[in-house]
Amino acid sequence: MKLDPIQTFVEVVRAGGFTAAARRTGTPRSTVSLQVRALEETLGVRLLKRSTRSLALTDEGQRLYDKASGPVDVLVRTLDDLQAGDGVLGGLIRLTVPADFPTALLASAITSFTQAHTAVRFQIMSTNAVMDLVEDNIDIAVRVGVNPAQTAIERRLLDIEWAFYASTSWLERKGQPENISEVEDFISPQPVLRGYLERHVLGGVSLPAGAIEVDSHALARDLMLNGFGVAILPQGLCQDAVMTGKAEPLLPRAGLRPTRLNLTFPHRADMVPRVRAFADHICAHFR
Repeated sequence: MKLDPIQTFVEVVRAGGFTAAARRTGTPRSTVSLQVRALEETLGVRLLKRSTRSLALTDEGQRLYDKASGPVDVLVRTLDDLQAGDGVLGGLIRLTVPADFPTALLASAITSFTQAHTAVRFQIMSTNAVMDLVEDNIDIAVRVGVNPAQTAIERRLLDIEWAFYASTSWLERKGQPENISEVEDFISPQPVLRGYLERHVLGGVSLPAGAIEVDSHALARDLMLNGFGVAILPQGLCQDAVMTGKAEPLLPRAGLRPTRLNLTFPHRADMVPRVRAFADHICAHFR
């Protein structure tokens, strides 16, 4: 249930603009703009400073956002739950997942859940950015090995096994490296993930210098399969390539440690029945 126009104003601030808010909420941009303007006229103050490329809060707008955003979220969730009634789950679940999250599994989990609970709606944001669960109004975040804030709740989804991979064509040219320091043509992840892998997956061992740097597991895998070089990847992304003989795992004695894929959600969202039910569902689905 929407609480126009205050909820629309909150969404515009969170999204950073009218177009982004319209896309998030599935509302025409003209309607979003009209609702915010109507709110300003009702209050008799300017809430937003607008230009063709940017948007900023006035002092009055900042005060309204600070006071209204949390209570609006709580009220909307409460109204959604009351509207569903009689034990029927309903309302919106806002979910953020890593950009390389396996979409087939996610699509299957969401489809089976919505078939059982037809009044539940989803908004999915695929991004490698760590979104703020409260500020960005996120119900569930799927994250790899990220420690949540003290007020958040974390739940294990699955363990990710890692390995070094190379294509058979690359191995024919270069041969099998004996240790990590001998790896050539390394397809390096970006610095944040690289540092995380060195600390938590390789136990302090440094990765080789990168011949190329990418921010996508899918791209790293495709470069590897095309014979560019060696990549460190989740094993699930490479199972088919290994089974068909297109790629091989390397360095079996490297001792790579698994990492956890977690569901993280704010404490307030844990009390919402639809969020708790979907968390149970997606965990069971992945197992």
